[in-house]
Amino acid sequence: MRNFCITGLLLLASALCFGQAPKSAFYTSSSDVFVGYMATFPDYGTSFYSLRFNGAEVAYSKALTRRWSVIAAGDGVFGSYFDVRQYSGTVGPKFNFLIGNIRPYATVQAGFAYQNSDHMYAFDHHPHLNEKYRDIEDGFSYRAGLGGDVQLSRHIYWRAIQWDVQPQPWARHIPVYENFSSGIGYSFQGKY
Repeated sequence: MRNFCITGLLLLASALCFGQAPKSAFYTSSSDVFVGYMATFPDYGTSFYSLRFNGAEVAYSKALTRRWSVIAAGDGVFGSYFDVRQYSGTVGPKFNFLIGNIRPYATVQAGFAYQNSDHMYAFDHHPHLNEKYRDIEDGFSYRAGLGGDVQLSRHIYWRAIQWDVQPQPWARHIPVYENFSSGIGYSFQGKY
């Protein structure tokens, strides 16, 4: 009888333990929204980081699996030197590496970009414009980069850093722009 009771208790304990799925250290989201500060450095000027444009980036990600998602991002940056206003929208895949509460990722995106400046590329790309006209560069754009998110709670995460390269002006592949961004995101929980 004693062996029967011990066996019964072990079976009951096993059933209770296996009946509950263990919680992952990282909450996998079905989708998320990100908003943050963005700094853009063009490979243009006296040295690589001599010019900086400041602005913001917003992004929406939809999970396809635990590791793969599709991301749509939009950003706007502005610079007083050359009076630059630049906007871009891109979409592409994102691969997540899940390491506890840290989520490093890699992404490649393609889309459209628009830049309006006070003759930033006047000497390199076309004859000098009349003073009353502004330089407008727009068209196809793409970017590739890496980043890392830190899960602060079940729904809130901090994008510690995102770095990507975006060759511009578009279709010329030079100069190369480097984008750095950081901010806060909100994760929607559910089945991906």
